[in-house]
Amino acid sequence: MTLIRTTMAALVLAAMPLCQARTATPIPSNFASTGADRQAIETLLDTYTRAVSTKDQALFETLLLNKDIPFSDVDSAVKSQGAELGTARYESFRRGVFEGPPFTQKFQDVRIAQDGPLAEVSLVFVNSSTRGSSWGWKTLQLLKVAGKWKIASEFYTGHG
Repeated sequence: MTLIRTTMAALVLAAMPLCQARTATPIPSNFASTGADRQAIETLLDTYTRAVSTKDQALFETLLLNKDIPFSDVDSAVKSQGAELGTARYESFRRGVFEGPPFTQKFQDVRIAQDGPLAEVSLVFVNSSTRGSSWGWKTLQLLKVAGKWKIASEFYTGHG
């Protein structure tokens, strides 16, 4: 039994360099976005809140990869269970925001992670209007296309 354990341990130790060799690039301990990319993503987020708060649909749509991206409140996505509606619900969002009553949106607790041309943003949004306020949490997936960051998906919750 001791010989079997010793042999197994030797095999595991011998295989370790092979496993390590497959990971040529070290895996980062975090995916912090820095420098010009971080600034560009923050500018995208500032443009997002400005476009929504001023009902500038054309400006908002410049931020999107396209209008068919996954873009949905979580309740609708879960209720549809991937059926008919699915998650490509930008049109519903567009009507609610750009044709609905005015409000001001602010972001807080913004967290940005990035690996090359892929970034993830999570944040809390707060909407304020004469009718009260609401809030939610959203996650955005961003892709850097032709040097510009674009929203490739958005999912959000809503409260209040």
